[in-house]
Amino acid sequence: MPGNDVRIRPERPTDAEHIRRVHDAAFGGLTEGRIVDDLRGTPQWIEGGSLVAEGPSDGRILGHLLISRGTLERSDRSTRDIWAVGPVGVLPERQGEGIGAALMHAAIALATRRRQPLLCLVGHADYYARFGFEPARAIGLDAPSAWPDANWQALRLPAWTPDLRGRVRFPPAFPEE
Repeated sequence: MPGNDVRIRPERPTDAEHIRRVHDAAFGGLTEGRIVDDLRGTPQWIEGGSLVAEGPSDGRILGHLLISRGTLERSDRSTRDIWAVGPVGVLPERQGEGIGAALMHAAIALATRRRQPLLCLVGHADYYARFGFEPARAIGLDAPSAWPDANWQALRLPAWTPDLRGRVRFPPAFPEE
């Protein structure tokens, strides 16, 4: 299976520069790497939620996925923490090899083990649907920004309950679009 030639592990302190390079290359800009840098050390940072994919022989970081703490604002004005996925990046020369999928499976497993009810993200509908993501507005989750329904997605995990409805807010490190 593609992606089996990588090892997924939590970020280490020495990985920050390599992670930034992955995102800069994957997205062709500085925004995504800056989001990760800006979240480190904040209350939105989830211990073990910054995952890297490294090559088995050389330990080179080939991909990265971040899960951070967002907020669900309910209609009764109560809030609860939820987990937001992103950015997810893979070096351009290694895309299409299953590295991103391996990172997503690891993130889903982590969220499930920690009894999170859902994961939210903005991304390509065709790609994330393979992991069970669906349009988030259809299950009562409003986006933090005016994102198209096809791109604003959520994955209901075993701890999900139908009362989880409202507006999702991503951490402040994410740009308002």
